[in-house]
Parts: sequence; structure tokens; C-alpha cells
Amino acid sequence: MSKLLSLAAAAVLVVGATAAQAQQQQPQVPNMTFFVTSAGTGNGANLGGLDGADKICQTLAQGAGAGGKTWRAYLSTQAVDGATAVNV
Repeated sequence: MSKLLSLAAAAVLVVGATAAQAQQQQPQVPNMTFFVTSAGTGNGANLGGLDGADKICQTLAQGAGAGGKTWRAYLSTQAVDGATAVNV
């Protein structure tokens, strides 16, 4: 029984060590060409216009290790009440 408990404890330590190593490593994805995020600014849909949305994208990419290039936001809305659709 104690041998079984020792094996179980060793397995838990290995899993714990692997999880700790994964948390310490910074993501490095310099070849990333696009990403999708749901990270908000805390101000609803107000992204600060196109420039603000681009800045948010650049900041998020930099945090993921891919900030070495220029990132742009893609924003889109449907046509509503006679207004034209927007895709920028």
C-alpha cells in the first residue's frame, strides 16, 4: 500500500513540476500571421477608433512574443437601418 502511495505522490509531483514549467515559459510565436482575441479594454465596444484597436492588437501580439511586426485590427459591422456595412 505504501509503495502505491509513493508512486501516486511521485506522479503528482511530476505533473505539478510540468505545470509550473509551462507557466514560467513565455510564449514565443514570431511567425504568427493572425490571431483572434476576446480580450476587452474594460470600456465595452469603445476601442478608441481604428487607431486604438490597432494599438490593442499590437500590445496583445507583443505580449505573445510576436510584437516584431506591425499588427492591425480587423473590424466589421453589418448594415443596419440604412447604414452601410463596414469592413476595415
